Amino acid sequence: MNRDISKQADGRIVWLDWMKVWAILAIIWGHFFSAGHVYLYVFSVQAFCLISGFLYKKSADWKTCVSKCFWQLFVPTVIMSIIMQLEAWLRCMALGTSYDVSWPWFFEWLLLGHRWCMGPCWYFYTLIVMRLIMQALPERKWAYALLFVVLSAGAIYLHHIGFEVSNANVNVLVCMPFFLIGVFLKSLKPALSGLKCYWKETVLLAVAVAVIILCGNYNGYVWMYKNGFGDNYVLYIIGGIAGAMMLYILSLWLSRLPYRQMVLTLSKGSILIIGLHIIIVRRLTELPDRMWGEDLLFSLLILFSFIPLIRLAELFFPLMLGKR
Repeated sequence: MNRDISKQADGRIVWLDWMKVWAILAIIWGHFFSAGHVYLYVFSVQAFCLISGFLYKKSADWKTCVSKCFWQLFVPTVIMSIIMQLEAWLRCMALGTSYDVSWPWFFEWLLLGHRWCMGPCWYFYTLIVMRLIMQALPERKWAYALLFVVLSAGAIYLHHIGFEVSNANVNVLVCMPFFLIGVFLKSLKPALSGLKCYWKETVLLAVAVAVIILCGNYNGYVWMYKNGFGDNYVLYIIGGIAGAMMLYILSLWLSRLPYRQMVLTLSKGSILIIGLHIIIVRRLTELPDRMWGEDLLFSLLILFSFIPLIRLAELFFPLMLGKR
């Protein structure tokens, strides 16, 4: 009898699903801006970019690529962006304050990729751009390596001249390098899935945590939503890789436990969680005198509260999950 529970019967890699869940939790917790959140920003979105690259598969043709981008990413982005705006508008009505929003103007700016109108969904917009770029590139490592260099140079140049804008198109410069790292790591999938040595895993985890602390202390804040990588691009890359390695080790350990259905549900609903968690977070951050432990607890409760919402969406509104 095969007792290896690191893989699902349908071929899904459970540690990869766990890794997505860890990255989502880090993103939620980071949005509370509690003590130590500078360390979460070292790796949270970066890890999600890397996972996206690891899972990436080039479409057979442009029609298929555009169709997938539209239904899997753009439609959920529009729906959840509207929900966020409506929530803000209704709250202002309840409080008796004004909330001015011009819907034609809103949709125009959303199409242009401005983050203010889509909140955390900016990443899905950026992912669309990254997928389109990958579709245009030849599937060659030299092409990916060259693109990595060009993107890195572009990000460093904009940082040097002091350019700062919250735009999902521009954010490709800081997101896609990690996406490309994930693409490169795909060839290591058998080795990554086959690691089963606790002392090696513990050493890797300890090294990863130390590097994250180092980068958090010396690279400052990494605001990827506005094309930021901190103070040092090398530390930005090293910190993001270290964070992904930390989540990978934690995910390996948890994949050996029998919680597959729960993590599978959360992993499948990642778009919904990332897109709408900010509504709950904004209300909870209004509570006074919060501590980092309370914010972590809130983050876990928010994460698990999406399980029934994801299952309802699967049944009645799959578009929210990027499914037709």
